[in-house]
Amino acid sequence: MIRHLMLSSRYVKMLLEGRKRSTVRPGVLRVSDRLYIHSRGRIVAVAEVSEVVYKRVADLTEEDALVDGFRSREELLRFLKRRYPGIRETSTVTIIRFREVKKVDMPEDSFYGGLSPVEIAAMALNRLKLDRREERILKAVVEAGSLRKASLRLFGTVEKRGIIRRVLRRAASRLFEELGGRDAEGAGA
Repeated sequence: MIRHLMLSSRYVKMLLEGRKRSTVRPGVLRVSDRLYIHSRGRIVAVAEVSEVVYKRVADLTEEDALVDGFRSREELLRFLKRRYPGIRETSTVTIIRFREVKKVDMPEDSFYGGLSPVEIAAMALNRLKLDRREERILKAVVEAGSLRKASLRLFGTVEKRGIIRRVLRRAASRLFEELGGRDAEGAGA
């Protein structure tokens, strides 16, 4: 389930001002009722989700575009095709509509029980039985020193940090369980 969304810094102001009240993402996504909006390595907003709608790209409307902060359906379609190469008229997209958006300013690592991603990764590598994929991802975090750099190293893009975050949250939960402390999910992940 998606709890974190990346948003280009050019759209953050629109989101916080209420001019962008949704986002369109490729694929069929399961979305939490609350989303943490990330931009430039920080969590910049917490958004309450009012509705999740699935449509084919061909069925997107003028209203969908306006609610998402675009001036027209055509502008939205141009953006989607440029941002997500390979998206087609027959592709399914998820439209996530926001009820309320609160501005915050938090480091991305505040959702791992107060420990940094590097600390969680190092502890997990030393204390937990991990599968190969988890081990590879956590080693990259330790070696790179940040989620952004680890994502670039592993996937060639920062856009796949969500994969790393999921592994870190699972590792944090397992570590806190083992240590008898609070659960990382309870810390807001």
